[in-house]
Amino acid sequence: MFTWHHGFWIYFLTRHHPMVWNFLLGSMLPDYIYIIAVAIMLFHGQLSWIDLLHLDPAKMMSLLPMYPWVVKIDLIGHSIIVWGIAFITALLVQIKGARAFVIGWGTHLLIDSLTHAAYANYLLYPLSLFSVHSPISYFEIQYFANEFNWVNRILMSLAVLYLLYEWLKNKRKQ
Repeated sequence: MFTWHHGFWIYFLTRHHPMVWNFLLGSMLPDYIYIIAVAIMLFHGQLSWIDLLHLDPAKMMSLLPMYPWVVKIDLIGHSIIVWGIAFITALLVQIKGARAFVIGWGTHLLIDSLTHAAYANYLLYPLSLFSVHSPISYFEIQYFANEFNWVNRILMSLAVLYLLYEWLKNKRKQ
């Protein structure tokens, strides 16, 4: 699933929780490195602003060999082992919003495990290169990416309509 979609869905599901923004920021955590990588690629002229309109995961992956540190950080951010350590730490240490942030991060890992086929994440990194290959991918055509994205867009559109309805209903009450 695209980074922004992770954020949208966790926002939709936790919008009434006081820690909604912690959930949201955590849900996109593993992919922040790609925002940094794109900024660097823009700076170095490897991508143009026009390229951003058509940038897909396959194009990004073709540029990543120039930035092996991005791949390492991606592996760490998508690891259940690393997430588990953060989760246990969040349970033991009382830092306001940390639990919501780490739970949001966990939802990212869960959704990615359901939407990554050939390019599945190594869930047990750095202990193992074990991965779960989903039968569905959000960007690989041969793994029903078009169908998945249609369903996701329809559901997101319905969710936006519901949020608009909810906002209008609350506005009328005031």
